[in-house]
Amino acid sequence: MGGFSLWVDDDGKLHHSYSTMAVHQYKQVSPKPLPTGEVTVRVQFDADEPKPHRRRRHPVANGKQIGEGRMDHTVALRFTFYAGMDVGRDNGMTVDETYRDKAPYPFTGTVKKVVFDLKPGTHKDEQKAARGGSPRRS
Repeated sequence: MGGFSLWVDDDGKLHHSYSTMAVHQYKQVSPKPLPTGEVTVRVQFDADEPKPHRRRRHPVANGKQIGEGRMDHTVALRFTFYAGMDVGRDNGMTVDETYRDKAPYPFTGTVKKVVFDLKPGTHKDEQKAARGGSPRRS
């Protein structure tokens, strides 16, 4: 129902799905299949306005940007209390209904490394976010 998923379809195209508890859903698909062999994939999120929850997203494969999208709504604090981060499969309720009938839709390749990197905020911003407020943006 909620969360984000970075996955590859049967045609080799990279998908990024983001759902705010099934209220707002954002989807992005690469125009071409990913190259075969070892591939490094990432999605970068950047604020495009000095307001909380508005983000641009840039999927990247092997250092080249392969798309761009925008999300006007993101989850403020956390997606759910019962699920964590799944790697290589989507356990529980799927983020994207496109692969729901294939759940848990396990990745058949090899995931060598996963990095989840957040740009550092100030301690005051982190405390405010933990209380459910929006961090101040300058």
